[in-house]
Amino acid sequence: MATAKQRVSYLVLLAATFGLRATIQAQTDQTVYDDSLENSWANWSWSTVNLASTTTVHSGSTAVAVDASAWSALWLRHDPFDTTGYGNLTFWINGGAAGGQKLHVVATLSDAGGSSGVDIGPLAANTWQQVTIPLAALDASGVANFTGFWLQEWTGNTQPTYYVDDVAITGSVPIVPPPPLVGMALYEDAFANGWQNWSWATVNAGNTNPVNSGTSSIAVTSPPYTALRFHHDAMDTQAFATLTFWINGGASGGQQLKINALLSGTAQPDYPLPPLAANTWAKISIPLSALGAANKPDLTDIWFQESAGLSEPTYYIDDVRLDLAPPPATVNVTVDARHPQRTVDPRMFGLNTAIWDGSFNTATTAGLLNEVDNQALRYPGGSISDLYHWQTDLAEGNTYLWPTNFDAFATIASATKAQAYITVNYGTGTPEEAAAWVRRANRVKHLGVGYWEIGNENYGTWEADNNTRPHDPVTYVTRFKEYARQMKAVDPCIKIGAVLVADEDSNANYTDETVTNPRTGATHNGWSAVMLATFKRLGVTPDFVVYHRYEQAPGGENDIFLLTAARTWPRDAAAIRQMLSDYLGREACRVEINCTENNSVYGSPGKQTTSLVNGLFLADALGSILQTEFASYFWWDLRNGQETGNNNSPMLYGWRNYGDYGIVDAATPAGPADRYPTFYTYKLLLHFARGGESVVPATSDYILLGAYAVLDPAAHTVNVLLINKHPTATPNVSITLHGIRPGTRATTYTYGIPQDEAARSGTGSADVVQAMLTLPGGTFTYAPAPYSVTVIQIKEGRAR
Repeated sequence: MATAKQRVSYLVLLAATFGLRATIQAQTDQTVYDDSLENSWANWSWSTVNLASTTTVHSGSTAVAVDASAWSALWLRHDPFDTTGYGNLTFWINGGAAGGQKLHVVATLSDAGGSSGVDIGPLAANTWQQVTIPLAALDASGVANFTGFWLQEWTGNTQPTYYVDDVAITGSVPIVPPPPLVGMALYEDAFANGWQNWSWATVNAGNTNPVNSGTSSIAVTSPPYTALRFHHDAMDTQAFATLTFWINGGASGGQQLKINALLSGTAQPDYPLPPLAANTWAKISIPLSALGAANKPDLTDIWFQESAGLSEPTYYIDDVRLDLAPPPATVNVTVDARHPQRTVDPRMFGLNTAIWDGSFNTATTAGLLNEVDNQALRYPGGSISDLYHWQTDLAEGNTYLWPTNFDAFATIASATKAQAYITVNYGTGTPEEAAAWVRRANRVKHLGVGYWEIGNENYGTWEADNNTRPHDPVTYVTRFKEYARQMKAVDPCIKIGAVLVADEDSNANYTDETVTNPRTGATHNGWSAVMLATFKRLGVTPDFVVYHRYEQAPGGENDIFLLTAARTWPRDAAAIRQMLSDYLGREACRVEINCTENNSVYGSPGKQTTSLVNGLFLADALGSILQTEFASYFWWDLRNGQETGNNNSPMLYGWRNYGDYGIVDAATPAGPADRYPTFYTYKLLLHFARGGESVVPATSDYILLGAYAVLDPAAHTVNVLLINKHPTATPNVSITLHGIRPGTRATTYTYGIPQDEAARSGTGSADVVQAMLTLPGGTFTYAPAPYSVTVIQIKEGRAR
């Protein structure tokens, strides 16, 4: 949000320009299998294994063929060695003619299977896919007694033959992607991921003895009917299957508890626990369906309540989490090119820029923007807009010049042929200042800047506002009218936009301003309702309205939550359109809806912003907003500055232990690691759409597999965007095309874990990967890798 963006450290950004790097030593990769077992590795399997199979080979001349009976395993074993300096187990695997195998990967320590493992599969038939598993996910990172690993049959059934090739233990550095928590932690040494302690029992969330794992557990002392209560903002549970936790009855044991899930604060049916055992940690997993919370949009609470009406002795809870549901055996994606929904506007591919970016007016920036085929730029940057005086290049109350003045911005916008959005100073500026800016841009420099916003987030008390009634919607509309009059007197062709929020009650800054919705008869005093009613009363209609959206609060970031958040863009679009229609009447139809800021967290960016997860989120948000009437979509932002002191929790995926709203840092020239995953995702999306394409319906029946599609009449392709949001699973996706005559081959463009790891290690390519895919017809299968974004361009994609 505005406050955090305004306060980005200018000095940090300048320091980043020098591109300082740390040097960290890594181990050399150790080959396990490459046509044969290497480096003293041995076959200790209890599956039937052929180490020299020539039937299906990934590289070289042979692979490992595995015939797996129930619960049997391929076990590759080594004498004990220290894994310090190693990061991942990596191998290529193929489901053979049948596919469908489900396996469990477990590390062995001193020849005993570890407590943690990673599920893979169902494997795709006749398809080689690379699997990379952090050793930390196998409890084998930095241990001295690593003796190998199992690939174990995990269904209790005999599986068809599968194949393994090119197996290695790869070198790493101390900063690596953490083991993906396949779910969401509620408590792991502390309340986590936005979950809060709303208990009405006596709770010590930092108890140090006993603990199940880590350093702390929760000690709970319950008088009659009191409860340990976990609370979260309403969240969707479609991605989750079970509630899992460890519980210990303490010295006495015998406590009688029940568990309740709450939906929007309403308790669901009781789930009683058996009396707790004394001095024993017990793992309990409860299906969410048994709690009445499966596939619900509004889980808000989970409580553990004393149920016997007694004062219970202290008990302990640790490692509380929601487990991800496994992908279905087949994920079904349907694309229907017979029913185009809208034309893609180039303004959907925009980036925010900022006056504090000292590297903006450079050949490096122009090259980076052209590399991703950027289409639109917004200036001068968030909350600073309500302090910035463009004519002097000074911010209100400051005496230093900013590195990127308007002429510098104009140079890059012109060089990259980007449409421009300008946010004029409402908080400390004047209509005259804004009109002079229009004159400079469109009459003097002939830039043709078509879109002008009056202020930035002026509903928010974080925004600078020198008016007698600051953050007042009536004052805002009154002044908006004068801004628009003077600005359009200079250039009547420009569009002028007003800021709003997506509901009628938020940001009710003044209680003396109440309006009645003409359709519902309900009264409201929130910013948007009062602003729109005032527009109607004063006979003014904005050309467009401006909406900003950030998914999470700082400190409460969660990867799975973020990756399921973008589905609600249609809800916001519908709510905004309804408000416009309600308050503006017939004039509403000519008001455009724009989004000029979006990112994952509204302030204090942590490591999630620079992780692969944020790249996946960017792709998902773009795909989702294309399903709406939004005319523009701007990511916050191009370049912002690194911040190291925010949420860098090990429960968040990613190897950069710093946050940055930008898609690149300030290094010149920019290397692979200077381009964040959001940059590469944005670049990959140029193969999906950049304006002029037709959005067509695409559906997925699995919440962690995003699917979107466009019809590109110029290239004669249908472009399908797939986003695998699962950290470890490779789903088998069946894609059915309707209204399309596909050719026999398609081109794929992919970005995911291997590319992100290449940026970290400096080994391999960090860029988008292009490949070819053979199509058997109008239905085909594809197996997207964990945490990956893929565009499939299908030639001859014409509607019948």
